[in-house]
Amino acid sequence: MLEEFLERPFFLNRHRQAPLLKERESFLSHLQQQGTSRKALRNLSGELLPVMRLLKLTEMRDVSLEEIQRAALCWAREQRTNPKAQSYGNSASFFVYAAKKWLRFHGRLKLPSVPPMRFADQLNYFARYMTEEQGLSPYSVRSHCAKTSKFLEWFGDRHRLLTRARIEDVDKFLAMKGAGGWSRRSVSVAAQALRAFFRYAETRGWCATGFAKGIQGPKIYKYEGVPEGPSWEQVRRLLRSVKGSNPAVLRARAILSLLAIYGLRTGEVSRLMLRDFDWREEVFEVNHSKRGRTLLSGQADRAGM
Repeated sequence: MLEEFLERPFFLNRHRQAPLLKERESFLSHLQQQGTSRKALRNLSGELLPVMRLLKLTEMRDVSLEEIQRAALCWAREQRTNPKAQSYGNSASFFVYAAKKWLRFHGRLKLPSVPPMRFADQLNYFARYMTEEQGLSPYSVRSHCAKTSKFLEWFGDRHRLLTRARIEDVDKFLAMKGAGGWSRRSVSVAAQALRAFFRYAETRGWCATGFAKGIQGPKIYKYEGVPEGPSWEQVRRLLRSVKGSNPAVLRARAILSLLAIYGLRTGEVSRLMLRDFDWREEVFEVNHSKRGRTLLSGQADRAGM
């Protein structure tokens, strides 16, 4: 598959003669199926050559993150002394990125062991319960576990026993996440996940009965995510983009100005007549279908324009 993004015979032969051709091609083919661009595939395939050389990979083996980082520093030093290198500022970081992505694909990236999170067993039981007894989709299970793990990690730094959890702890956690950048919807989803977790925890005796009912998230309104409208700067850019002096352009600019500055409805604009404008006093009248006629001043728009 290399010929799909490597066109010159010299580079094709160089890649084909390098070790682990099958392992590299399967990795690149996987990325291609995921929609990776030809340019990105070409860059990654080229980076795998120094990755194999500096890691001394002639066959696949487990490689630690520390080993990759040491090799990346060597590669960065090589690039600094290479007169043909166009840029070496990101040499080490791209080396690490390519090596990790390739080795992880083949299950050969050896990551440092992470100490288990406190309450990890309870979270695993909860995940199995959602999967095996409730029949929730993998996406729902992952979402609930992700939000619940955030709380358990935060709570575990403060208390050793889950039985010490109080509604105040959940409220404090949700408020902290909301102030820290979580949207109202994210906080609401987290509250739902924690309600489900503590409902299960009640059945296992990990917390007091009725705990889950006390967890309340923010109310989500039906049209909360609908944007209110463009910003004033966006409106001004739109008005400035209508250029020209022919009748169609002048009419379009006038209509856009009425809509943007006075908030008129399309029907109100379409009903305007020349007799509705007092050019001397710089005012005009609008025929509202429900409220009758309203006098509007033409002076307001010049301050904002």
